[in-house]
Amino acid sequence: MAKSYTVVSGDTLGKISVSYYGVWKRWTDIVKANPQLEGRRAAVDGSPLIFPGDVLIIPDETLPAQESVPKETIVFDENAPQDFSLVINGKKFTGFTALTIKISVASMDAFSFMSKWNADSRGLRDAFRPFVYSPCKLFFGGNVIFNGIVLPPVPQISPEYRTINVQGYPLCGVLIDSCLPPSLFPAEYNGLDLRQIAETVCEPFGVGVVIEGDVGEPFDKVDVGLDDKIWDFLSKLAGQRGMAMTNKFDGRLLIYKPVIKEVSASFIQGEVPFISCAPEFDGQKMYSHITGYTKTTAGADSQKYTYENKLLTRKGVLRCYGKQIDDAVEGTLEQSVKALAGRMFAGCVKWRLTVSGHRDKNGRLYRENMAVSVKAPDAEIYRETKFLVDEVTLKRDDQAGARTELLLVLPGSRDGTLPEVWPWEE
Repeated sequence: MAKSYTVVSGDTLGKISVSYYGVWKRWTDIVKANPQLEGRRAAVDGSPLIFPGDVLIIPDETLPAQESVPKETIVFDENAPQDFSLVINGKKFTGFTALTIKISVASMDAFSFMSKWNADSRGLRDAFRPFVYSPCKLFFGGNVIFNGIVLPPVPQISPEYRTINVQGYPLCGVLIDSCLPPSLFPAEYNGLDLRQIAETVCEPFGVGVVIEGDVGEPFDKVDVGLDDKIWDFLSKLAGQRGMAMTNKFDGRLLIYKPVIKEVSASFIQGEVPFISCAPEFDGQKMYSHITGYTKTTAGADSQKYTYENKLLTRKGVLRCYGKQIDDAVEGTLEQSVKALAGRMFAGCVKWRLTVSGHRDKNGRLYRENMAVSVKAPDAEIYRETKFLVDEVTLKRDDQAGARTELLLVLPGSRDGTLPEVWPWEE
């Protein structure tokens, strides 16, 4: 987690770098995290001049420190379940009246808690001040789900009730909201691979990067726009290499190759814990042919590769889509197009399965990237079919109790092993 430091007389960026990192040369990391230093006159060592009273952000790539046992526990509602808890600034908060926790294969985890609000409580006021972005840890049954950041909480007041909505995301969630700092422009990453690019753009924010799987070939030409969000930029590159992005439980960015696992849970319509299942189809973004083109260069024709979606072509359906993939070369074009086709299936063909409780039959918390089998004729799943859990949403409220929504996609949607048969084909 990044720290802040107020400059005092006699400080230089090199001296501060030695104090925090043990080496002088990492003053450049501090400059990247402090755009306000751009344009200042340089000191003898080349670093921008700093002055007493300047407040600097000090990026930290180390993992968050382990939480000690909370000194105080604040229970919002004694009558509410206390299996989920949030630790902020050494205080444990539990007894939430309603909650939603989202854990995803290809997006950032997030949480949202609703509970009673008492502005007279010093503990609540200190923990939930707006725009502090306090570090936190989210627990379920004593186990850490992820290290995160608390977003500005929002009290909701009426004559009948006083509640507060507390939301947050993992430490690397800043990548969703932020563009690159000006110190990294012009941002061109030609000839670098996915790992090198990710580590470069994440460094100013103190966000660590974990790679699981082969990142593939370097990119021929990559640049970032001034208003491009970092998450969107990296997600696009990861997709072209058949990889997905999410967060590790410790808050670092995870870029990985999804692996189809053995089925670990089965759900049959009409049998406990099945509650409901609803398809979410997007017919307008499903194509029979997807063609990717490399960028045309002077004196050379653009290369192309076409993926055929036989699930449509064998029905005599023609729906074409083309895309210029600037940062692909001939050798990586096929991989990029198949990854694009996988994202098409993940976006167009999915089901939202709702089950009771938060744990599977083995007592484990439902989790993303698990494989499940489902048979639900009312949702047009006529035969028992294997799915990948793309996203898990844990919910609880007074009306419906504890339940879990599993967003299901066809196996291969994330790893490029594309489907050959629909779940409604018997």
